[in-house]
Amino acid sequence: MPRNERSVCGGCGISSDSFVVRRAKNNLLRLFVSVRSSKHIQPEDQVCNKCYSKFLIWYKKTRGTYDNLLNENFPADQNNYDEHEDQIERHKQTRNHHQLLFLYIELQNLTAGVRCCRDHVDNQRLRQDAVEQIFAGHYDELSLNTHDVQNILSDFRSFMTNVKSFDFDDPTSLSDESYLNFTDQFENLLGYMFNMRNSHNRSVRTALAVFLMKMRLGISNRVLGSLFHFKNQRTVAHLIHSVRVALMQDFTSHYLGLQHIDRQTALDHHQTAIATELFTTNSNQLCIIMDGTYIYIQKSSNNEMQRRTYSFHKHRHLVKPMIITTTTGYILCCIGPFLADGKNNDAPIAKQVLYSNGEGILSWLHDEDIVIIDRGFRDAVKTVELFGFHAAMPHFLNGSKQFSTTDANYNRCVAKSRWAVESANGKIKHFKYFNQTIQNASIPFLSDYLHIVCSIINAYQTPAIKDAHSGIGMATEMLSLLDTENTLQKHLSSMTNTRWRKYDAKMCIFPILSIDDIRRYCFGNYQLKQAKGYILEHLQPSQTVPTDLEFIVELCEQQSDLIRIRFSSRHSTQKHYIATVQFDNYKEEPILGWYCTCPRCSGVLGCCSHTAALLWYLGVCRAEYDTTDHPLSAQYLLETVDDCIQYADPVTTDDEDDDNGVRYTLNDHHSESDSETSDD
Repeated sequence: MPRNERSVCGGCGISSDSFVVRRAKNNLLRLFVSVRSSKHIQPEDQVCNKCYSKFLIWYKKTRGTYDNLLNENFPADQNNYDEHEDQIERHKQTRNHHQLLFLYIELQNLTAGVRCCRDHVDNQRLRQDAVEQIFAGHYDELSLNTHDVQNILSDFRSFMTNVKSFDFDDPTSLSDESYLNFTDQFENLLGYMFNMRNSHNRSVRTALAVFLMKMRLGISNRVLGSLFHFKNQRTVAHLIHSVRVALMQDFTSHYLGLQHIDRQTALDHHQTAIATELFTTNSNQLCIIMDGTYIYIQKSSNNEMQRRTYSFHKHRHLVKPMIITTTTGYILCCIGPFLADGKNNDAPIAKQVLYSNGEGILSWLHDEDIVIIDRGFRDAVKTVELFGFHAAMPHFLNGSKQFSTTDANYNRCVAKSRWAVESANGKIKHFKYFNQTIQNASIPFLSDYLHIVCSIINAYQTPAIKDAHSGIGMATEMLSLLDTENTLQKHLSSMTNTRWRKYDAKMCIFPILSIDDIRRYCFGNYQLKQAKGYILEHLQPSQTVPTDLEFIVELCEQQSDLIRIRFSSRHSTQKHYIATVQFDNYKEEPILGWYCTCPRCSGVLGCCSHTAALLWYLGVCRAEYDTTDHPLSAQYLLETVDDCIQYADPVTTDDEDDDNGVRYTLNDHHSESDSETSDD
């Protein structure tokens, strides 16, 4: 085919086949272009839009000065000039928006060589506001045959098939809230992916999004492949592998491991004043918390693997990582995971960490430092002390029904600091990948996944205790009460022939308390959270008016300042605990003492949940409680499940044996509370 002749501007010399033909017939226009280009411009020469626009701007500024040089081909009056200028501007806009339409299509296909104004493009894609400005400047008559229509529909179908459900390459495709829900701190983590490059199959943004959705939402590779339009799940596995390697290389070392933080920084910024006051004797002692958590895995076809990963405690196949945190909940390191049989409980794991100097812990810690642990580490206490550290562990019942006052007080001090590691374990389980049964094929990479998630928690989430230096007053008060005896317990044990009479709580005169008073008596909030359940369970329909609810309390006939309530245990249907409170309505501090028969409430360092329920209902609620709750609350859900207790065989229990009776296990997930996961 013969080639069309391209238009050449007489002023700037640029050639293009898209110029609008504009002859330089006006004398003033030829003079302006000739002066700027130092060329001799003839009337038949053409002028491009750019040169003509510059001329219009110059003429507008000098209007009236050179009008004698104008001829009839140029509008000299104001109205004609403005109309002519508007026509030029409309033509430019129509042309630009036409080009934007085609540019948008080209950019969607990532065609190389396409150019556009930088104000309209973001990350090689047309901005949404620019797309919305595109409109048709004029309509061309187009005749299509059957073959052309089929091609158009085929192209449209192909385009819609390739549209991604989640397009992370376009930063404007999702809102900030959606980014947070799907990925958690996506843009910040993207800054650590500088060693990973884009490929023809996926971009770095898409790869990171797939990995974070895998961790945060626990979605399978097959579903991720469907959401992101990958060919198969093997492609997703390779992509996750690449991101895992990149983050382990450039991200985790900044936020996890004993080498990423020095001991003095942990002592100054990540140790609570409560732990310092309760456990240390000098300002250079550091308190750390060790605890193991559970990650459930599949049952293996290998017999040895099946035996070594079965936990008789959880009655499931699992592996156990060891988490070491500060008393604020900041994760220092994650070691493991370990097997879960009887030879791999918390104590042997702690011994291996110390004897093998895992993470360089022996050189990082100093002599006399405090290691806070739970009762599962009882066989490792001597090992901890052998290396020069002090072990802070709760005491055991040792066959008794209830702790002594001294042991109960000390256990509360340990629980007040140790709950931070439970909070860290709970944050790990918030990533749904670790809160489900993991395929055995992923076990070799489980350690890296844990390191990455723990690093994300340290980098972007708030620790369990925000202000490490608060609570000194509470710790001082707890320390002063550490060796205090429970006088009410002694008084009740010395009373003989005591008679108690039942009343509705509305008939009792009890001191007025505030919610802050209850927190002060509990030394925290955890008991308040548990108290609501005990109150709702204790409310029963009235015998006189069935539509009313009554809260039965017992008053002592010999002493008018004693009140008690019988609560059912939340772990066993055969156990009941009696919470007793001594009060005086005429004193500034009306609550004189409390005692409960539950195992952990013989001390005075904070009351248990049973006592908190009594104080809250009578002192704060004033025997009035709003039982209306959300339709999906537990009290309504219980009514939607069938009960066949009337056909169950009777179970004989012995109250002397704590292990008998109808029981259910505690929740496997660790609580983010500030006390023990028990009745108190």
